[in-house]
Amino acid sequence: MQLMARVVDKILFAGLFIAALQVPILADHYRQYLSGYYDATREQVIELENLARQFNFSSVDALIESLRHNADGVVQQDAENKAALQAKLEEADNGLKTLSTGNYFEQARYMFAPARKDTLFRVLDNFAPSIPLTPAAIVFSLIVAITLNILVVSPLWAGRRVYHWRQARKARVRFS
Repeated sequence: MQLMARVVDKILFAGLFIAALQVPILADHYRQYLSGYYDATREQVIELENLARQFNFSSVDALIESLRHNADGVVQQDAENKAALQAKLEEADNGLKTLSTGNYFEQARYMFAPARKDTLFRVLDNFAPSIPLTPAAIVFSLIVAITLNILVVSPLWAGRRVYHWRQARKARVRFS
């Protein structure tokens, strides 16, 4: 029984290690996806900047504020869409900074945030598992795999110890 538990523990660790190795690769794919999105959004914002200059507004924000005060509801909605586009560009820029300069834990926290689950699923559609070869990625994966393995296996170890303790206690009571 103990041999089986050790084998299962080793298989669990190997599975966790392989899964953790995917985070750096996924972060790279996510960064590439976000970079394309950033470039496309940035082009739209540049067009807004050109439009603002063309009509003598000091900034895109000034243009948006002017559109918000327009009486026509369609123009007001267009202003909100332009403001949302700017916010998306800023969010994508922050994401790229995190994915480019953050450690793997920060990258994982960014990618797996519930607010970004749709983007994560789009990235996963084109994701192919592989093995990263950088030392940092391997160390990150080892730390994650060991930590998760301990968290999963510790209750089993404790349960086994309690079971053996109770069996020994029953044996002592019988011999007393």
